[in-house]
Amino acid sequence: MEVRRSGNFGFVDPGNGSLYSFDISGRGKGWEPSSIMLNHNRNTCFTRKMSVAGYDIVPMGDNNDMPGEVMRLLDRFYAGEGILGKIAGLQWGDGPRFYEDAIDDTDNRFYKKWVLAPDIESDMSSWDYRICMHRCLVDLTHMQGFFIKFVRNRAPRIGGRGKLLRLEHIPYQRARLLYPPPGKNDPEGIVVGDFPFPDPEYMERYPMFDPAEPFRYPVSARYYNIYSFCKDFVSTPRFLGAFDWLEIAGTLAPLLHNYNLNSSALSLHIESPQGYWDKVEERLKSVCRKRGETYTVKMLEDYKDECMEKFAGGITGMKNVGKYMHTTRFWSDEANDFEGWKVTPIDKKVKDYIEAQIRISNKADAAATSGFGIDPVLANLILENKLSSGSEKLYSIKVYNASETAIPDMILCKPVQEYINANWPGTDIRIGLYRNVVSQEENVSPGNRMKENI
Repeated sequence: MEVRRSGNFGFVDPGNGSLYSFDISGRGKGWEPSSIMLNHNRNTCFTRKMSVAGYDIVPMGDNNDMPGEVMRLLDRFYAGEGILGKIAGLQWGDGPRFYEDAIDDTDNRFYKKWVLAPDIESDMSSWDYRICMHRCLVDLTHMQGFFIKFVRNRAPRIGGRGKLLRLEHIPYQRARLLYPPPGKNDPEGIVVGDFPFPDPEYMERYPMFDPAEPFRYPVSARYYNIYSFCKDFVSTPRFLGAFDWLEIAGTLAPLLHNYNLNSSALSLHIESPQGYWDKVEERLKSVCRKRGETYTVKMLEDYKDECMEKFAGGITGMKNVGKYMHTTRFWSDEANDFEGWKVTPIDKKVKDYIEAQIRISNKADAAATSGFGIDPVLANLILENKLSSGSEKLYSIKVYNASETAIPDMILCKPVQEYINANWPGTDIRIGLYRNVVSQEENVSPGNRMKENI
């Protein structure tokens, strides 16, 4: 509880997010809400050089903490990880499978001929390539890129045949590209540490993996990404432009939660009669005379603060809902009017406030799905209280698979394909993500329909 007062007018802050004004003279002008303006200065520099622990790196944002900012932003937005999880699920489909390029002679059309490759499957299963690819996919959906490590065997050290042993996913927030040396356009290495504030003793530097010379280094790494416009080295999240909307959506729930907790006692304007305080002053002077102390104005001021704290404490908070308060009014000959304590509720337009917040929430949800690049139908978001039909979902899935999967598939599968090409040179085997074609129920034979198999 805190009281801030200037003369006979002031505010009581009960510490629960509410604010109460009081006017001892009974001539207050009421209560006004305070406003806070947040200044967002989010610059996304991914091109300048930054020195960290002796390494010149390409920073991820001005604070070199874009992955951390995205994580915190999505943690606060109720649908963030759910939407990105849905995108990852749509991208993943049934997971990686092997295929060969083929041409349908009837209409001269390219298609993927899915095949089995037991030797390659057995080799890559030894390092659990599916888990590795899925972790890379999570980074790709969040940040439009991922880091991966290539580990080679030791045979080339004694003149033997080189072979890649495994791929390892590097958590996105722990890796940074080394800034290109003078005269070079591309980074030549990756440094791994506990960014954005790494301990130099635990930082590791890896040379850049080169598909043309896959066995050159014992351990190397590479950054794979979907190119972002005007970003030379590191891609930015696809939903970067929706960050402010995501922040609004993320702060809406705690705002309403705190509002519900604190709105049980309406914001009040408390008025007290001057005659009450005149009598208090007389009592204080009498006590001082009996004690042999010198009366000071501060004694009355301190008493006013203590009195207002107790008074406000009895009418605030959820525990006091339903309680009543009794006040008395008496005739003052000096004022020629009735005087007494008066508590006036402040109309805060609760209904208008809640409806406005709901409209803001709907706008934030729409902006978020637009930024993420997914139809609200597929994101499981209900906008404007509208439920989507099954045919709308089916159409959205088909459009998504036709327009949003080819490029992410190419980037995600590229390091694994380079692994296959290095260890099985000349092979025609390719790796891609397999997806079943979704059909309408009426086009599925009765025995195979979903309702018959539940």
